[in-house]
Amino acid sequence: MKHLQIGAHVSSSGGLWKAVERAVAIEAEAIQIFPSAPQSWRPTNHTPEAYQRFREAHAAASLGEVWAHCIYLVNLATESEEQLDKSIAAVVNALTVAERAGARGVVLHTGSHKGAGLDSALAQIAGAVERIFEGAPGETVLALENAAGHGGTIGRDFLELGTVLRAVSNPRLQVCVDTCHAFAGGYNLADKGGVQAMLEEFETEVGLHNLAVWHLNDSKMGLGDQRDRHENIGEGRIGTEGFRVWLDAIRRVPEIPANAMLLEVPGFDKDGPDLENVRRMQAIRAEVEGA
Repeated sequence: MKHLQIGAHVSSSGGLWKAVERAVAIEAEAIQIFPSAPQSWRPTNHTPEAYQRFREAHAAASLGEVWAHCIYLVNLATESEEQLDKSIAAVVNALTVAERAGARGVVLHTGSHKGAGLDSALAQIAGAVERIFEGAPGETVLALENAAGHGGTIGRDFLELGTVLRAVSNPRLQVCVDTCHAFAGGYNLADKGGVQAMLEEFETEVGLHNLAVWHLNDSKMGLGDQRDRHENIGEGRIGTEGFRVWLDAIRRVPEIPANAMLLEVPGFDKDGPDLENVRRMQAIRAEVEGA
């Protein structure tokens, strides 16, 4: 059975390589960064020296996978042509940064159809993704993240994500599953039967071979509440026992290629993923692997 990497989203403020230092400080085994400021359209112009220092620091620290998270302003389902063009450019930039940093891929919130339904925006989304891959050639993966479902966000269920993947039909387009979003979207990850049902649905609608990475978050909100509210590991509605059930189930499925589990929790000091959250998840993993 696979040994999954427990990683975290960390800041790259002050230089890409600083992210590695911050990951090491909290004992993270894999890393996620923003390629540029998450609430700005303006891309960060990283220098060749910055990429080199990041790669060298990453190798020296013996960290696992690297992922980038695209900015939050992107909406590939927007009715605004200007926002669509900006969105495409932002994702191209993120994939370019990821490629140069040696990252496995980029996680993306696809956007919102504002209640109009996926069918109303599917052709536009597929065309946008094709333009993105043309603008950012290479092997870096673009992983569409599942959504909690509030506000017409795309990807509350795996049928929607699978529909987008089928419309594009490119192996570089894959999926990121966020545990908080899945739970809030109605998938009971805290129950063995619920996890099994989720995996069966994912296989049917998306294909387990397209599950590229996990976002690891407890949920402040209840099952099916459709609200995206991350909580520290063991402090939310999934809970320590829920994560134990979920982790034991997924590590027994060899068809899932995802190795990195990236924490995006608020942190006990409200400053993002921290040592306590990493160690809590490492302890759960140790119990599961020792069982």
